[in-house]
Amino acid sequence: MSNVGPRIDVIGIDKVYHAGYFGLGGTALLLALALRAKSARAALEAPVWRRLTLTVILTGAAVGWLDEWHQTFTPGRSGLDVYDWLADIAGSLAAVPLARLVLHGFAARAERACRAPQGTP
Repeated sequence: MSNVGPRIDVIGIDKVYHAGYFGLGGTALLLALALRAKSARAALEAPVWRRLTLTVILTGAAVGWLDEWHQTFTPGRSGLDVYDWLADIAGSLAAVPLARLVLHGFAARAERACRAPQGTP
């Protein structure tokens, strides 16, 4: 496209992208790991939840740093931006309450399903 219109630069928007990507990825990872538990309620128990949270945050930090390191080898990209890395970690941290909210919804739905009389939708 030869004329896409004016380019509007928003300072720091890439940090929002980083946090968003890692937030969604962290939520997906946490939910996938939680599915290994016996139930959504079991995944929300304190020891299990702490382990899942730590795993997601450390994984987000490691993958974020590897991504920053990888960008140093990519032409046209700047790498090792500590603020991008911090945004990645912030996104991973934001994934924890989001995934917890989803798991609470799963647990409540499962409890309602167990209480419902047989044969009703």
